[in-house]
Amino acid sequence: MSTEIVLAEPFFEGNALALIQNGRIEDFIADFRNPENQLVGAIFVGEVDRVSRELNSSFIKLPNEKKGFLKGNKHLKSGDRIVLQSTNFTPIDKAIVVTQNISFKGKYVIITSKNKRISFSKNVKEKETKLELLSLLENFADSRIKDVGIIFRSICIKSSPEKILKDLKEQLRKYKDVFDNKNDSICQLVKAPNALQKAYIEWDKFDDPDIIKVKGCFDNFSVWEQILALRSEIVDLPSGGNLIIEKTQAFVAIDINTSKSSSLNSALTVNIEAVKEIPRQLRLRGLGGKVIIEFGPLSKKYRKKIEETLILNSLSSDKLRIAGWTNLGNLELEKPRDRFFLTNNEFDQIEKNLLE
Repeated sequence: MSTEIVLAEPFFEGNALALIQNGRIEDFIADFRNPENQLVGAIFVGEVDRVSRELNSSFIKLPNEKKGFLKGNKHLKSGDRIVLQSTNFTPIDKAIVVTQNISFKGKYVIITSKNKRISFSKNVKEKETKLELLSLLENFADSRIKDVGIIFRSICIKSSPEKILKDLKEQLRKYKDVFDNKNDSICQLVKAPNALQKAYIEWDKFDDPDIIKVKGCFDNFSVWEQILALRSEIVDLPSGGNLIIEKTQAFVAIDINTSKSSSLNSALTVNIEAVKEIPRQLRLRGLGGKVIIEFGPLSKKYRKKIEETLILNSLSSDKLRIAGWTNLGNLELEKPRDRFFLTNNEFDQIEKNLLE
């Protein structure tokens, strides 16, 4: 049985958090000194600047002279003021991707403003569990419950009704605060969640009494050393092979190099080791978008096993989707760009923080 620990350390004006599993870091979230780190999940009032019928998109004026890019919605026109939410990390020189489907994500439930139906995480499979969760809504006093969509997250399976209802009330309160707001000037209504808030929402293990929050606690698990090792594009694997991870403008390329042995069995072992490690590497490095994996020698009959191993070693927060295999035998994945991509700037910040 695996042992999970949540560590938190002061990091400049905020915090850095690490999820440790069996002594190894599995996830890492930090409040880096970068304004782009404060955008994903933020909610704004924006103004439609220009509508492109050809692209079926609109360009939006956002606070602080930032630009937004909104896909769809044929009914908008220049000058319209609308409520929007940032969805992806965006390069500083590009427009911020925004949506009108505002979501309020809690640890147990997600409230959505557009898709007004009740649904469940794909991991909530038992009919009895679904009926129990639905029963929580039957006597819910807040009339706004009919105006929103509700997604019950997988953690609800092992959670008490009291915790779920408390979270539901909190997310509805946030919904009211945004949509009852009478200010239609261009402004930011809700800040993006900070590192502590993100960890609480995403990590099942995260609960205030369980956090080890002592300066220097990262040292006991060599957390900073493991993070700084991500500067390298090369990741060694137990059987002698390695991964080479390269981020390009268009996609993330991952090359699996097998060990010196040329046997197919040895190559399969390395390929399996690689797909066990890839979700973790993408998560820790903050990589997303299109991901293309080039394998060592691999028979088609093992493709299903590769896919199953990849998903089995992913966290629910990874949101990895297998797009399919190319004619050349490469595997294509998709992953949301909802994490901050670690660059030399962030590694330098970590080293500076260690010296303070």
